[in-house]
Amino acid sequence: MKIYLLPALMLLMSAYLYAQRGDDFKKNFFSNIVSSYSKAELFDDISFGSFDLLSANLKYSKENNLQKIAFVPFKLLNKSSVFNDSRLNFTQKDGISTLGYALGYDNTNPYNKSKKVRRAFLATPPLPSRRRQQENETKEDYEKYLEGYNSALDAVRTDFMQRLAKNSFSFNVGYNISLFEIIGGDKVLNADSLIANQYVVKAHSFSTDFNYGINEDWGFNGGFSYIRKRQSAVEKQKMISYYGINFTVAWRAIRLQKEEQLKKDKDYLKSLFIPSIIVGCSFEYLKADGDSAYYEKGIKHQSILTPFLDFKISPKSQFRLGVPIRKFESVNKNQGWSRTVCSIFTCDCQYIVMFSSNRLTDVRAGNRYTA
Repeated sequence: MKIYLLPALMLLMSAYLYAQRGDDFKKNFFSNIVSSYSKAELFDDISFGSFDLLSANLKYSKENNLQKIAFVPFKLLNKSSVFNDSRLNFTQKDGISTLGYALGYDNTNPYNKSKKVRRAFLATPPLPSRRRQQENETKEDYEKYLEGYNSALDAVRTDFMQRLAKNSFSFNVGYNISLFEIIGGDKVLNADSLIANQYVVKAHSFSTDFNYGINEDWGFNGGFSYIRKRQSAVEKQKMISYYGINFTVAWRAIRLQKEEQLKKDKDYLKSLFIPSIIVGCSFEYLKADGDSAYYEKGIKHQSILTPFLDFKISPKSQFRLGVPIRKFESVNKNQGWSRTVCSIFTCDCQYIVMFSSNRLTDVRAGNRYTA
């Protein structure tokens, strides 16, 4: 039985978008400089994302094709819980399906009741409640009042999110299990009289990641991974250990809108999304440890440096162009370099609300909710 994960991922995304359709309160998204796709090549299948509520990635390159969704479902429950920033990972990469779960912490999440969010909230100027139309007030005058009132709310909300964007950080500790393409059915012998589909599990992966946004324009990510993996499902294949590290830095080099236009842009007012071109670079290193006969592709250790450009046109239209530069050493002491161009289409967003004491506030709508 083959695993077809991509249709399930698309179904999950459709269900999520449908659930968001009728609730303005749940449409509060916060776009961060730290990309959900910070792990570019070696660990892209086990990454849990950064600050995003939901991220979807499609990747095409000569050596690496990937479909991925990372999701933080508990943020939608509007409740304080140790699972608030728990993340789910669903990935299909070159026929291998990966499922994962991570516990984490995000200091921009108000349900964590962090001092950062509280200080940002208390620093926002208070606004009077929206009044009703007065008896002697014309409809046109009242609509003009509402327009000005909503503009003031937008300004307060934007100021709040700009404060959150400074020195924002998140981290997670997670586990992923990777499954071979064929996970059931009759056993099949290969040309060497070995069972070709003896194993179901390809890898067990443990990872930890730290994401930090200095402000709206600078951010970085770092992480460590420990992986137990076999190179194929063929009988007698052993799992060996892999140790890896990764680091990414990103800079918003070009803003595609002027400040005056940005303050009137609906996407910026709603989510702090800035149409821009981001310049960045990621570094990844992976080393195998154990019986060299079972090293994947015979590679002892490898490192990949990936300069990239992120084109953020709109929340629904984002893509990356990267040039992974790989250096490796094989078990027979051969060394080599390789370079390819990859394209990544991605969409990510962050859910954010505000709180004061034990009450939550949706600033844009001017509504209050009891925690």
